[in-house]
Amino acid sequence: METTVTDTRPQFSRITEGSKRHSWRAAVPAVVVLVIFLGLIAYLVSSVSSYSQRASTAERDANQYRDQVAAMGKQVGDLQKDVSLARSPGRTTVIVEAAQPAKKGAAPATNRSWAAVTWGELPTGKSWMRVNAYGLSQNLDGGKAYHLWMAPQTGDPVDIGAIDIDQNGSGFAMKADLPGVDQGKAVMLTIDAHDAKQPGEVVAKADLPKLQPTMTGAAPQAQDTQQTPASESKAKAGTDTQQMHQTGK
Repeated sequence: METTVTDTRPQFSRITEGSKRHSWRAAVPAVVVLVIFLGLIAYLVSSVSSYSQRASTAERDANQYRDQVAAMGKQVGDLQKDVSLARSPGRTTVIVEAAQPAKKGAAPATNRSWAAVTWGELPTGKSWMRVNAYGLSQNLDGGKAYHLWMAPQTGDPVDIGAIDIDQNGSGFAMKADLPGVDQGKAVMLTIDAHDAKQPGEVVAKADLPKLQPTMTGAAPQAQDTQQTPASESKAKAGTDTQQMHQTGK
């Protein structure tokens, strides 16, 4: 006769299964908090990066505006300088005119080129020139242009610039920071290439008068004026001292 053995050990399935379910439920809030914390960190990092980009953009825009304001200020200063030079009568005006035909009995040219060159002085000791030219040809060969050159007493000629010609054959040019008024020798109206470094075909030429600078001479005169009273006061003090010694004797 077979004997059947019955397992009488207690079953803990409910206890173990219940503990598993309760452990996962306890971990859910921690996971949620961790996810929220990570999302908050990501948001803060993104916000900081966005603010940094905005700050960089604002700084770049501010630098651009500052550069634009500086450039506009320089342009306004240049325009004011050009206006003051355009309204100034200068120290002298020289007429540069093409020569008459050398042949006897030849008719004078009806559209002879000539220019009025006004020469002035700057407070820095440099000089400036303003050119009004007339009777210029509008169709020069080879893309050339009319130029005005200043020949100083020493050194290479200085290009005043290409003359802008209108539909009437008249033109204008102006330039500052030229050699002083006591260093000029002559002016030449020429036909050159736009990037010419030396005068080319000379159309007309005129000598510049010998002038003495007046802007730089004002300072020494003021110093002499200031020194004269001082020397007079010293001489007067010496005379008074001598008279006092004579009285004491």
